[in-house]
Amino acid sequence: MKKLKLAMLGLGVLAMPLTVAGCGADDELTIVHFDQTILGESQKDLGVSIGIKKGDTELEGKLNASLAKIDSATRTKWMIEAVDRAAGVYDTTETTPYTVPTESSLPVLTIGLECDYQPFNWTEVKANDYTYQVKGSNEFAEGYDIQMARFLAYDMNYRLEVVKLKWDALIPALEAGTVNAVIAGMTDTPKRRESIDFSAEYYRSEMVLIVRKNSELANATSLEAFRGKKIVSQIETVTDEVIDDWATSFGVNHVNPLDTFATCAIAVRNKTVDAMTAELPVAQAICAGR
Repeated sequence: MKKLKLAMLGLGVLAMPLTVAGCGADDELTIVHFDQTILGESQKDLGVSIGIKKGDTELEGKLNASLAKIDSATRTKWMIEAVDRAAGVYDTTETTPYTVPTESSLPVLTIGLECDYQPFNWTEVKANDYTYQVKGSNEFAEGYDIQMARFLAYDMNYRLEVVKLKWDALIPALEAGTVNAVIAGMTDTPKRRESIDFSAEYYRSEMVLIVRKNSELANATSLEAFRGKKIVSQIETVTDEVIDDWATSFGVNHVNPLDTFATCAIAVRNKTVDAMTAELPVAQAICAGR
């Protein structure tokens, strides 16, 4: 993957540019980092957790016990590998996926996810070593969430089913019992806690902005540079909610959220908007061309 320059945004303070692995295949887009303290206490937590049906303490306990067995270095390695695979890069040194039990007598971990949120999860039309077939479909789910689900099913001795759903259908499906877990890069928030419970975190990320590489915003050193600029994100996400705060503090233009991060990226490319918010791994996958 190519190298790119990342401008670190502070509260009006110039920071040194960083050079890290990132956007490669998509030469139109680039990533801008910013001081995460700007997000405030209520928004800066970008840890993601597994959604569980309200009151299902048995499953919650089993999931937490399994998650505790995965150290932070392994979680980071899995995400790096998922970002690479989202860009079509496969390495022979990648972690071998865990073998999921298939005995019909075993309990089932039925997970809901979008299969459209790279590198956490996405859809493939052909199977490979890292995919898992979507229930009732000829499609296959891939990504960090699938690697995590395969480990959990293996460790808990559960069968695994993957159900592909729209983002806004995930919590209703959990409440209705269509799935018994949501492993979809979902943040544990007080609002969501009103409807469902959550496991411990299984990944912690960083929020960034994606802009056009030839835009003056690519070299921004403060969110003041985004005053009056149109910013978008996916509907019903923490990355969308924070734009409201920026509209008050920095005078940005909060554009109505879109259905997926992919459509947000298209809007940035097409100059319909000036920027979009996303978690860093998602931004890396978008910029890698997924």
